[in-house]
Amino acid sequence: MSMTSLMRYLRPVRGRMAALLVLLLVTTGLQLINPQIVQHFIDTASGHGPLTSLIWLAGLYLAIAVLNQLFTVLVSYLGNDVAWRATNRLREDLVKHTLRLDMGFHNHKSPGELIERIDGDVTNMSNFFAMFITEVFGSFVLLAGILVVMFFHDWLIATVMTVFTLLSIGVMMWIRDLGVASSQMERQASASLFGLIEERIAGIEDVQANGNVPYVIYRFHKAMRAVFQTGRRAWMLRVIPWNATVILYTIAMSLVLLLGVHLYLTGHATLGTLYLFYQYTQMLNDPIEQLGNQMQEFQKAKSGMRRSSELLAQESSIVDGVEHTLPDGPLDVEFDHVNFSYHADERVLHDIHFRLGAGERLGIVGRTGSGKSSISRLLLRLYNVESGEIRVGGVDIKTLKLEALYRRVGMVTQDVQLFDGTLRDNLTLFDGRVTDSEILEMTERLGLRSWIDAMPQGLGTHLSAGGASLSAGEAQLFALTRVFLTKPSLVILDEPSSRLDPATEATLQRAVDELLAHSTGIVIAHRLSTLDKVDKIMVLRHGKILEFGDRVALAADESSHFAGLLRTDRQEELA
Repeated sequence: MSMTSLMRYLRPVRGRMAALLVLLLVTTGLQLINPQIVQHFIDTASGHGPLTSLIWLAGLYLAIAVLNQLFTVLVSYLGNDVAWRATNRLREDLVKHTLRLDMGFHNHKSPGELIERIDGDVTNMSNFFAMFITEVFGSFVLLAGILVVMFFHDWLIATVMTVFTLLSIGVMMWIRDLGVASSQMERQASASLFGLIEERIAGIEDVQANGNVPYVIYRFHKAMRAVFQTGRRAWMLRVIPWNATVILYTIAMSLVLLLGVHLYLTGHATLGTLYLFYQYTQMLNDPIEQLGNQMQEFQKAKSGMRRSSELLAQESSIVDGVEHTLPDGPLDVEFDHVNFSYHADERVLHDIHFRLGAGERLGIVGRTGSGKSSISRLLLRLYNVESGEIRVGGVDIKTLKLEALYRRVGMVTQDVQLFDGTLRDNLTLFDGRVTDSEILEMTERLGLRSWIDAMPQGLGTHLSAGGASLSAGEAQLFALTRVFLTKPSLVILDEPSSRLDPATEATLQRAVDELLAHSTGIVIAHRLSTLDKVDKIMVLRHGKILEFGDRVALAADESSHFAGLLRTDRQEELA
């Protein structure tokens, strides 16, 4: 991530940064004043000065110390406020960018890993930015102030302190990137761990039911060991700048004390001045040590910047089109010699070629893995075709804007995603423009009104994320209602009744009939009973079309594949 990119996130908080810089200058000034007050106090006390002067100096020291603490708290607050405001905008950009990436990317990245990259990496950057101005910039201001003041007292000691300062900063700058690569590996190991945890928690029922807990613990142990090993290496490399400054500080402090004692013994410095030399040298170490610590944070932040830049540089293979409109009414669908692969070495669909007229219903059947769901995913442009063309309403979907496509095409799957919110919010996907009366009218037409009325608070019923608050049947009715509210012109039903009991399936079928009355429909099913009212049938095997034609004609033709499937289905029901 370039400095230009960082400035884009810092620009909106420039007013707060200006206030922060003013506070830093004030705080630095207060820090420089107090040692001089102590110097005067020591010299006054050792010279048997008046008690009132000592009390006045002590009171002034206390007042400045209190003010310094107050300004330090304000600086810390503003520093964190600036950092979080800036990096939260980066988080927002990362989330937006990730949500727009194609499914090919998301198939290779687990939610846990993405959470760690979007939040964990950016948090490291936030921690650095929170302290960069307050500690890094503040440290440089304090260093400059100390050295300037010391040159007014003794040029030789000031020279020693200047050499120590320049050497310390030079060493840190020289080896500032030493731990960046290792920190990146540490963050990747942490992301893999979070991905593993997310994956295993999502599949907790299977893990427990199949007795796989020991294996999961073994995988967890391996992932934790990788985090420990990469973290230890990264930490050891990150602390090298700090260790170097400790050695240099020890040398500088020894020289300053030797020179100070010599000046005191020869009468060229008072006892208070000797304290001043010591105190300023001690103060000099604090910003140097802070710079060393921030070098560690810088290496973490830089690894986070690189990983964030890598994520932002990811480009979706799904390029948005330019067309905004589709014909009114039901949409025809045409696959023109379409080939598709999830992976380069394994083709999923082979030369799929068919046309479905506007308002017609198509039933797609085939064994698991035959390519049924792949057809629906291609229609929604979740993936790009390898070759060939898909047209909806006579328009190549690659030329359509995705928003225009999704506005007219609806899909119901057997896995329904719920979000934390009310039933109303979940049905409308948080679209406040849809009124309660519209929702109730739609559900009345679908025959689902009784389902909503049975909810404890009706449309205001709170649903938990993930769908745990709904049964399988309720989830399917819910998904159908959600799609119906979008008033689609093309509806894809991907095995919607595979987990339903006969009574719920009958309710669902009535709703489907109402939904498809004014739209084109594609029904993907294992249970052939759900295809009684479709117009055409497509039989798939190994990604190829074995059969495509009128349902009634295929059912009547004893030699057709579809008729064979019907006979097998009847035999299984009798058995």
